[in-house]
Amino acid sequence: MDKQAVKRDLFDFEIGYLTQSPCVNCEFREHLPKCHADCILLDQIQTCLARGISSQSSHYES
Repeated sequence: MDKQAVKRDLFDFEIGYLTQSPCVNCEFREHLPKCHADCILLDQIQTCLARGISSQSSHYES
């Protein structure tokens, strides 16, 4: 499997967030969780989200 380097150039608020799992309406959901490793859609979503730079502070001060 060919893995490409992910260029982190967007903040997480620029990418957005998921409101519902794509697995909910998937025709292969009966095969969960075995099917996730070969799912092209999940791979694309993970790659997109991996580009994000967190807009949250890296540490919490109380």
